[in-house]
Amino acid sequence: MANVERRRHERVKVDRAVTIRDGSEMHDGVLMDISSSGAAVSLDDDDYEFESDQDLELEMEEFGILSGNVVRTLDEGFAMAFNLDEDGEERLITEISGFRSGLDID
Repeated sequence: MANVERRRHERVKVDRAVTIRDGSEMHDGVLMDISSSGAAVSLDDDDYEFESDQDLELEMEEFGILSGNVVRTLDEGFAMAFNLDEDGEERLITEISGFRSGLDID
């Protein structure tokens, strides 16, 4: 059986520093990929774990501050879904497209 991509939105692989805000706490991480609906983030702090449904904010130079919640924990971090309305999602798609066009793709 063919491996079928089930995601609604294309994910763009990136390797950028992010700040994760968990209420009043801040953590450093690395954005691994992003789409208009969510992102995967690895944590610099191996001793901290986020929980499913936990509310977070990601602060990124390229994409600003995006809020959402953890939808899945990963060995190296977590995946989150963004809380965006349709206009916010369209703006993020435009930003991701502009960011992607500036990448050197081999």
